[in-house]
Formats: sequence, structure tokens, C-alpha cells
Amino acid sequence: MRRVVFLFVYMFFVLSCGLSPKQKAMKILQDSIEDESVIIRVHAAQALQHMGDERGTTILYEILEGEDTDGIVAALGALPDIGDETLSMAVMRLAEHDDPSIRTEAYRLISGSEHKKAREILLKGRDDKVAKIRRTSYLGLEKFKQMADIRKGLHDIDPVVRITAASILARFGEEGMSRLIKDELKAGRPAVWTYGIVALAETGDTVAVTLASGLLHDAPLEWRIAAAEALLVLNNDDGVDVLKQGLSSNDPFVRIQVVEILKRYHVPALFESLKEATQDEYVNVSIGAIEALAEHYSKKSMNLFRELMDVPNAQIKIAAAKTYLLNL
Repeated sequence: MRRVVFLFVYMFFVLSCGLSPKQKAMKILQDSIEDESVIIRVHAAQALQHMGDERGTTILYEILEGEDTDGIVAALGALPDIGDETLSMAVMRLAEHDDPSIRTEAYRLISGSEHKKAREILLKGRDDKVAKIRRTSYLGLEKFKQMADIRKGLHDIDPVVRITAASILARFGEEGMSRLIKDELKAGRPAVWTYGIVALAETGDTVAVTLASGLLHDAPLEWRIAAAEALLVLNNDDGVDVLKQGLSSNDPFVRIQVVEILKRYHVPALFESLKEATQDEYVNVSIGAIEALAEHYSKKSMNLFRELMDVPNAQIKIAAAKTYLLNL
């Protein structure tokens, strides 16, 4: 009996070792869509969907119809931006959900749609009690190019929402919006500064360079990181060292903040730091780093993606497998 067990284990080992990287990646995804954890299934379904496999979409929408709040939020977050005139009834229904975390993700998706029903929902979202939903609604309304829809945001109770509205109107060419953003920054609240300094840079106001450069030193790390991003908006890399420091922060949320920035901007000087961040003990940092590498350095990182398919954490394995398959 012992000999039979040994032979079985040996054969399994040989067969596993004989898998090509592509086969290994596919096996990871196939096994993961059957996992007991809804979060693991969501990650695997998202990967399949990105590869054009309809099973991924089917699984995500099945989860949306369920009652697991965490699963619904994760599935909404896994669905790609709509970006066209399609709009799912399931997503529209969830925009009315009592749970704010579910509504927030539903509005994120709806904000990408050009469907006339999307505009109706986003107009309603301007009055939601959750500030993030109100902000998302204004960002979604931008594509409809109705400035009157946006101006209401200038009077919102939340300063970040007011800054969002001003930024959108500035992109439409409305005068005085950068001044309104600077007025909000004068209040000096941390949450306002970290968002507002980037928004000011996006208006093209050259004052942003002076303000951001001044924040690179003698300021809380979150402010310095936001300043570094503002400078990247203006094609200035003076804040790269600050971003590198952020990746070494003891605060995982700071590290997440940095990898999210590095998804949006190509910063070659931080390529090695991103590779190191894929080993972060906090899974969201690791996955964010993988996604940033996939966005800007996919071909240079294929060996790393192959290696990450062997780590113990299921979510990281899925992210690595998906990225590897999409870049073959």
C-alpha cells in the first residue's frame, strides 16, 4: 500500500513539473473558479473574463445575484469598466442597494456607461449620502458634456466633491476653477490636500508645481506622495524618491497608495522597487505591484510572473497567472 501511495505521489509530482508555464497558469484559473472562497472565485472569474472566456462573466453575474455582500462588492469591482452604451439591469438594480459599499461599486461601473439611463442614475447619485458616490456621479456625468449637471457639485458639503466638480468644469474651459481649488487647499485638511494638489495639477495651473515641490519635504508622507503624483501629472519626476520611500512605509495603505499611482504613470526608476513590492506581505500591495508591472513592463516581467505562480497565496497566483497569459 505504501508503495502505491509513493508511486501516486511521484507520478503527480512528475506530471505537475511537466506542465508548461501556460498550462500551469490555466490550471491555476481552472482550479480557482471551483474554490470555496467567493473572493478567490471572483479573482479567477475576472481573469477568465479578461481572456475572453465567457465563463468569467457568467460567474461574476451569478455572484451579483447572490446575497454575499463581500462577494457582490468584489464581483462589481472585478467587472471591467463599461465604457459604452450597454448597461446591465443587475448593476442598475444594485445602485439602489441599502449597503453603501455595494452602491459605491455599482456607481463606479455606471459612471463608465454612455447609456441615457446611466445619466439618469448619475444625476440621482449627486444626492447620495455617500460622498464617494457623489464624486463618482460627477465624474461619470462629465462624458455627457452638460455643464449644468456639474455645477451643482460646486456647492456640495464635501470639499473633495467640490474640487472634483471644479476640475471637470476646468476641463470644459470654465474660468476660475483653479482658483476655487486653491481656496479649498487653503483650509489645510489632509484629505483635501492629498486629492486637491493632484486636481490642481490636472487643471494645468503652474502654481501646482510650486505647491507640490514645497510638499516634498517636511510634510506628512501621504501629502508628499500626493505631491509626487501631482508632479508626475506635470511631467516632473522630482518626487520619484518620495514614491520609493512610500513603497517602504510601515503603513500598508501608504504602500497601496503608491502602487495605485504607479499603475497610472510610467516611472522607469521604480521598476526594481515594483518587483520587490510583489513580495509584500500585504496581498493588495502585491497584486497592485503585479498590475503596475503588467501595465508598463509586461515583457520584462514575464519570468517574475512565472515565479509568482508558485507562491502560496491564491490571489497572487491568480494575478500572476492572468498577467502571464494575457502577455504571451
